[in-house]
Amino acid sequence: MDQAEWEKILAYVDCHIHEKIALCSLAEIAGYSPFYFSRIFAEEMGMPVTGYIRIRKLQYAAVSLLEGRKVLEVAMLYAFDSHEGFTRAFTRLFGSTPSTVRKYLVSYTVPGFAVPTEKRRYLMTESKREDLRYGRHQLIFETVRQSLEEAAEGFCTRVEIMLLPDGRVRIRDNGRGLPLSEDIQADRMVLNKILAGKPVTNAEYSQMGDLVQAGMQTVNSLCESLQVMVYRDGRSFRQDYVRGIAQHELSIHIQTHERGTEIVMKPDSAIFGEGEFSEDMIREWIKKQLPGDGRLDILLNGEKIKD
Repeated sequence: MDQAEWEKILAYVDCHIHEKIALCSLAEIAGYSPFYFSRIFAEEMGMPVTGYIRIRKLQYAAVSLLEGRKVLEVAMLYAFDSHEGFTRAFTRLFGSTPSTVRKYLVSYTVPGFAVPTEKRRYLMTESKREDLRYGRHQLIFETVRQSLEEAAEGFCTRVEIMLLPDGRVRIRDNGRGLPLSEDIQADRMVLNKILAGKPVTNAEYSQMGDLVQAGMQTVNSLCESLQVMVYRDGRSFRQDYVRGIAQHELSIHIQTHERGTEIVMKPDSAIFGEGEFSEDMIREWIKKQLPGDGRLDILLNGEKIKD
């Protein structure tokens, strides 16, 4: 099948997204038996055809939820058999329940999905493992980059990176901390602008480029969990995210603590797998970033990194 034929099939799915889409209908468009079509779809697209249809329905469903529709209404709109089945599938994909998404997801647009070219499929297959390993570390690099910017402006003198069990990492600095206060509405705007993301599927990530300068919204979107703690003005602020979506209202407490920001995150295992972080890779990257004037200390697992 050529590119145009594949695009025709994907367009059919989007055009009939509110219906139960039968495998035989797609196979007929392609001109193959259902069995053979299922096989080549999985080979070409990197996922089963039924999985692709389910993902597209759930992505469109997220948009409908943000439009204010009720969960049951959305489940029926996209031809799910039950409210419960829709909720399970939605939560499995996005990491948050439909109700949580409707309440806290800032915005969402159904992503486009390009048919991989032959060259792109080859590169995805040959280098996928190493790319995922590096991508996992880029989440750390992008987070530390925020602290480096604080240091460059003279507001941060210490950054601590601690690799934790279960593939998590904690990054803490003594910078100014995010500009949060007791004004909940203003805080929400700050967090939405700096941190709030949106769920990213494995298929979407495979078509993303390098994450350098991607920003914290992208980092948050690629984490199955991210907790941010901000300490400033005698208060602590806490917000928890799952795949970029806030899980509750901002928590604020009176607390005496050195100012700064602390982030604990775990890369999305659905995208990056269950691999561990490499101390050597992190250390080498940090050495290249150190300003060399002795004004910034960066510690990895309690050990100061020297340039």
